[in-house]
Amino acid sequence: MMRSFEILVASDEIAPAFDPESTNPSPHPKRRRGAREVLDIFIGGVNVTARVADRQAPAVLRDLGLSLARLARQRRGKILVRFYDDPWELCVERMGKVAALSVYRTGADPFVVAYDERASFAEIHARVREAVKKAVERGSAPAAVAVELRAAEAALDAVDPEDLTLEDEPLSALTPVSVEVERDFPVALGTEFILRKFSDAEEDAAPVERADLHALLFRGRIRAEVRGRAVDLGEGHPFLFAERLLAMSTDALQAWEHGQPQYVRAEAGGVLIAIRLSTDGDAALTLGSATRAPEQSFTFPALSVSDLVEASLAFGRALSRAVLRRDRAQCTNLRLSAFRRQLRETADCLRDVCRDDAKTNPTPEPYRAFVAASRPSRSPEVQGTSQAPPARLRYSERWRALVPGIDLRATFLCGDRVIASAAAETFCLDRTTGSVLWRVPTTRATSVVTPGGLARISGDGDIRVHDFGNGEVTMRTQIDPRLGAPPAGAVVSLPGLPRLLIVTEGERHLSAIDLTNGEPRWRFTWGRGGALRMRRAGRLLYIASGDSALTAVDVQSGSVVWRVRNRLRFRASPTLDHDVLMAVAGGANSAAELLAIDPYSGHVRFQCPIAPSAATVEGAPLIAGRVVACAVRMRHGLRLAAFCRETGRELWKSEGSVAPVGTSWLAVDGLFIGNCPTGELVAVEAESGALRYRHVLGRMVDSDVPRRLEPVLRSGALFVPHTDVHVFRPHDGTEIATIGPCDAIPDLLRVDEQCNVYVAEESGHLVSFAVGPRLTLVKG
Repeated sequence: MMRSFEILVASDEIAPAFDPESTNPSPHPKRRRGAREVLDIFIGGVNVTARVADRQAPAVLRDLGLSLARLARQRRGKILVRFYDDPWELCVERMGKVAALSVYRTGADPFVVAYDERASFAEIHARVREAVKKAVERGSAPAAVAVELRAAEAALDAVDPEDLTLEDEPLSALTPVSVEVERDFPVALGTEFILRKFSDAEEDAAPVERADLHALLFRGRIRAEVRGRAVDLGEGHPFLFAERLLAMSTDALQAWEHGQPQYVRAEAGGVLIAIRLSTDGDAALTLGSATRAPEQSFTFPALSVSDLVEASLAFGRALSRAVLRRDRAQCTNLRLSAFRRQLRETADCLRDVCRDDAKTNPTPEPYRAFVAASRPSRSPEVQGTSQAPPARLRYSERWRALVPGIDLRATFLCGDRVIASAAAETFCLDRTTGSVLWRVPTTRATSVVTPGGLARISGDGDIRVHDFGNGEVTMRTQIDPRLGAPPAGAVVSLPGLPRLLIVTEGERHLSAIDLTNGEPRWRFTWGRGGALRMRRAGRLLYIASGDSALTAVDVQSGSVVWRVRNRLRFRASPTLDHDVLMAVAGGANSAAELLAIDPYSGHVRFQCPIAPSAATVEGAPLIAGRVVACAVRMRHGLRLAAFCRETGRELWKSEGSVAPVGTSWLAVDGLFIGNCPTGELVAVEAESGALRYRHVLGRMVDSDVPRRLEPVLRSGALFVPHTDVHVFRPHDGTEIATIGPCDAIPDLLRVDEQCNVYVAEESGHLVSFAVGPRLTLVKG
C-alpha cells in the first residue's frame, strides 16, 4: 500500500514576553526563547521521527537533499541519512517510481519505527525539494550549511521529471532463508525470513566498510524450543533479537562468574526477553511476543547459564552464516562485523569459564624436597616471632641526593649500592656515602634485579641487563611488545636451577629468558583475564591472571604442574606459608571464596566463603600461626574475617570497621598490623580479633600520604612510613625511634640489614639515615 510522505521544517512558537500591563500577569514570567529549527517526517500522516537537535536540522535536510538528488539518477539504489546528535536514521530505497522508507534508532538499543513503508518517489522528491527551498528562504542556517543547502536546492531542481516516473524496478534476489532449531541443545532458537540484496551496484564498488543497520532489519518469524517445548514468538526482526539476546547472555555469564544475582528484561526486534539469575547460578528464561499480552509469555526455570550462552551463540552464528551466504556484500557491514566479533569473544569467554582442565600433581615430593633443601635457616622475623629489638634507636641523616624524575618502581637497594632510575638516566649510588658510582642514559622501563645486574624491560620488548659494577650492558635481547599493560618480570636464581628472567610478552604470554645468553627457554600462554600476578617458590611459579584458573608452572620447563579451576576469578597473588597456599577467588565486587591448596600437588584442602554476596577483598590473605584473615571492604572501611588455617572454619569477624580502605597489612608476632592512610597504626590479635593497640601517628593531608604504606620488619623492629618514619616493637606497639624530620615523604622505604634507612620521595629526593651506636648490657 502506498503511503503519503510529508516533511516539515518549521520554527517553535516563541513564548510571549512578560507584559507588566497585562490584566492577568503570570507570577513566573517566561523569558523569550529564540526560534529553533525542528524537522519532522510524516509517513501516512504519522510522525515517525524524533525531533532533531535544533542546530542540526539544516544539516540533516542538506544531507537528505543531496542524497536524494543522486538517487534520482538511478533506477535502483539506497541512501541513509543520519540525524547527527540523535541516534536516528532515515533510509530511502528506490525501486523505479516507488520508494521504501524506513526510520529507526541505531546504537546499542535499536528501535524500528517504520520499515519498508512504500511511497511515491516523485512525492518524496517534491516534498524534500519544497522543504529545502523554504530553509534557504528562511536563511537561519549557519553560513557553511546555507551554501550547501543552496547546492542541494540546485541539484534537486536539475533532476529530470522523467527520471521520477520510471517503471517499478522489481525486487532483486528475494531469497527465503530458514535457520533451523538445533534440537540437541536444551535451549534452541530458529527463524524464517525473506532476504534481498539492496543494491547490485555495491558489489562492484570499492570495498569500504560502513555500518548499515537497515540491511539487517529483515523481518521474519522467530521460534524457540526449550527442553522439547516449542514456542512461537511471532513476527519480529531476527537480527535485533539475536543481538540483544547475545548481549544479555554475556552479561549473565559475567554475573555468574562474579557470583551475583541478576534480572534483565528487554524488548528486542518485537520479542520480549527476560533472564533471571540467582546467587547459586540457576537461570530462568522468559520469552514471548512483545505484541501479545504478558500472560502469553513463557518462563523456563532451572536452566544453566552455559545453556543460555550456547543458545545465543548457535543462533547468532547460524543467522550470520545465512546472511553472508546469500549476500556477500554484508562482509563490509560494520554492524554485522561487530556482532560476529562479539560472538567470538563470548565463545572464548564461555570456553575459558567452562574449561575442565583442572590438574593435580601426582608426584609432588620432588618439588617439596627441593624447597626443603634450598630453604635457608629461617630468621626470627620470618618465623613470625621477632627478636627483641633494642629499647631505643637513634638516627642521624647520612646523605641526601636529588634524582629528577625518579621512578620509584625502579629504585632498589642492592647490597652496598642504591640503584635509582629516572626519566632519562639510571644512577648507582654508594649506600654509605651517597656518591655516584656510575650513571648511564636509559628510558622508562620495568626494572628487575637479577644476579648479573639490573634488567630493564622496555615497552617495545627490548631487554637490557646493566652490570652493577659499571652500568654497561652485558646482555641484550628482544621479545614481543607487551600489549594492554606494562611488562612484568620475576627472577629465578637458586642452586640447582638455571638463571632465568621470566617476563610477560605480547598479549597473553609468559617467557623465560636465559640470563647467560639471552635466549628464550620456554613460553607459556595464560587465559583471558586481567592483570597478571606471579609468585615463585622453589621450582614452582604460581600464576593468577584474573581468570578462573590458578596455575603452578615448573620454572625449568614451563610445563603446567597443577591447575585449580573455580567459578570465580583469581585476581590477587596467593600467599604461601610453609605447606599451604592460600588464594582468594572472586572478591572484586563479587562473591569471594578462600581456598587452601597444597602448594606442590594442587590438591584443594578446603574452600570456604568469605562473602556470600557482592564484596571486595583487599590484598592477599594474611597468615599468622593457625589463623588466616582477609580484609573485606565495607561501606566505611575494612573489616577482617578470620578462618582456621587447617579446616577453613570461621573463627571471628571484626565488628564494624577496623581500618580505612587502602590500609597496608603485615602479619607478625600473632598480630595483623595495618598502616592506615589516615596516619594510624592498628594491631589486631590473630587468635581473637581483639584490638591490641592503636597509635595515632598524626593526621595527614591526601598529598602527604606515602605512595606505599607497607611496613618493613627488620631485626625485630617494625619500620612504618608516615610523614616521617616511625619504628615500633611489633608485639606491644612501643615506639623505639622516630626518623625525622625527613623533609621527604617516604613514598619508598628501604631498610638494610644494619637497620639503616633509605627514603625516596616521588619528587626525586633520596635521603639516607644511619642508625647510631647502641650500648648493650653484658653480664659477666
